[in-house]
Amino acid sequence: MVKFFSQTHKYDEAWATVTLAFFLRYPNPYASHVLACDVISRTVTDSGTLKTTRLIKKTGAVPSWFPKQFLNRPETWVVEESEVDPEGRVMSCRTRNLDHVKVMQVQEDVVLREADDE
Repeated sequence: MVKFFSQTHKYDEAWATVTLAFFLRYPNPYASHVLACDVISRTVTDSGTLKTTRLIKKTGAVPSWFPKQFLNRPETWVVEESEVDPEGRVMSCRTRNLDHVKVMQVQEDVVLREADDE
């Protein structure tokens, strides 16, 4: 079974503010489901973009429909790979789970770009 979901939203804040908020979301005291968040690598490319890889440990309730015998713990490791292009005003990020992948694979893709004000 494969499920896709797509959503578009326009924020009423500057691109730099929204991008900063995205990076500051973990860790924070209000995200108690995030147990750990570490930067694995951060580099500036030759083209001037900032590439960051973070390792995140999360916990949470397994969906009620999910067979309980497949998971022995409700925690998962997630890798987040992002690239920020300050010149083009685009931030892209891919987040995916590293464990439990034989049972369930989750991937989230986020693109934040400055809106064309027409």
